[in-house]
Amino acid sequence: SRDSASSAGRMATVKSFSGAVRLKDVSDFIAPSQACVVSLEPKKDGGEGEGELVRLQSRAGSSAARGPSTSQPASEASPVKVTLNDCLACSGCVTSAETVLLEQQSTEEFLRVLDTKAETKRVVVVTLSSQSRTSLAAHYGLSPLETTSRLCGFLKSLGVDLVLEDNLGRDLALLATLEEFWDKYENGAADTLPLLTSECPGWVLYAEKTHGKLVLPHMSKARSAVATLGSLCKGALPANLGVDPGRIYHCFISPCFDKKLEASREDLKSGEFADLDCVLATTEFHKLLEAKSFDSQGGPTAPFDDIFQGSGTQRTQYSSRGSSGGYLEFVFRECILRLKGRDLFPRDQPLPLKVVRNQDFQEISLLADDGKILLSFALAYGFRNIQNIIRRIKQKKMTYHFVEVMACPSGCLNGGGQMKDEGARVIDRKEIVAQLEQLYHHGEVVLRDPRGNPNLGQVEAWLGGFTSQKATEVLHTTFHDRTQKTETASTAMMIDF
Repeated sequence: SRDSASSAGRMATVKSFSGAVRLKDVSDFIAPSQACVVSLEPKKDGGEGEGELVRLQSRAGSSAARGPSTSQPASEASPVKVTLNDCLACSGCVTSAETVLLEQQSTEEFLRVLDTKAETKRVVVVTLSSQSRTSLAAHYGLSPLETTSRLCGFLKSLGVDLVLEDNLGRDLALLATLEEFWDKYENGAADTLPLLTSECPGWVLYAEKTHGKLVLPHMSKARSAVATLGSLCKGALPANLGVDPGRIYHCFISPCFDKKLEASREDLKSGEFADLDCVLATTEFHKLLEAKSFDSQGGPTAPFDDIFQGSGTQRTQYSSRGSSGGYLEFVFRECILRLKGRDLFPRDQPLPLKVVRNQDFQEISLLADDGKILLSFALAYGFRNIQNIIRRIKQKKMTYHFVEVMACPSGCLNGGGQMKDEGARVIDRKEIVAQLEQLYHHGEVVLRDPRGNPNLGQVEAWLGGFTSQKATEVLHTTFHDRTQKTETASTAMMIDF
């Protein structure tokens, strides 16, 4: 039946999220040992009501959730509201009820927006992540630049107005993270070190819901690359185009499904508008390509676009070192420059990281002349390595100053939303990731320092300076302690990997 198919689709969505936000055998109902993080006691507005309506509601402007009703007769004066963020905050994590609220982030919704452009006058912007580009390039047997050119031509044939790559958001996120770390390091804020990167939404949700105040002081407040770019799309772009921010529809092609949850955060809004309207995983986008008969060999091509430089202005691709954002690579090198006044490692080669426990846990240090450790950085990918970092923080045995954290083993190129080729092409996953790494750093992709981005001057002018209040709002975010507030809440949930 249609309901069964819909339910199956929602459960498939649940299984697609990373292990850090997906739990095993979770139903739509709160078990006796699981207390809701939201108080459901009646609010008294001059009188006493017997019960209040519990409403699951998505973001402003989105359709109401459909699903099992848990409401009781209520006073219309002051209903209790359980929002999407509340549901994502509890130890039940993502259940099929919440995935109903994520249906607005689907290929069907994306195509509906395109189909109604004539009536709504919306400006549709698609940002293609460098990891998704790499995965699709490997799938179609194309170079990264040819992949983006083909996809840009295809999307514009569907009615998309602007096709962006994510390098501007990434460059701004790297610079913001550098300054945040350096401020803590230089001022001796040992109680908030190590600084843990917050690019990965699966890791962020896990930290908020499971460890709260223990970990949140260590989380980098710098927005993720796409969240930063989303803020520019809803702020700077409307001003450049002379349109209302509400007319911009921003879709992000992502290597993981967890970005859908990041897009649902109330913290990532420009005024009343969501910075990210829709997130499609690489595999979802690929299904759209197949449904619309995308021709990877002979279809139309087009140069991609830029928020500040305009449509069709970009014919060169840029990257930073590091396929999962490059935070460790960039911040470590820049701190060496500030401490030593010169580079110690060649810029055209990756840092010589030391494998500690496995390939997903590596470290590097900078020593003073007397052998004292000046800097100690690490990367921790995958849940078991994240647990190791948290354990060290709990036991006050942390020796790292900075940790690049990702929920997925092998990082973003191995995200849960990436292509999983079937049949004769299936090989060892580690070999696939190694091939994707090579393609990510393809010879036609130019390695560029974030400060070399020609748009930084215009961004700074639009912000009124990188230290302004507006810059703080655009480049930074906040986190919330979403751990259970009652002792009866179950915290020993099984994580399913």
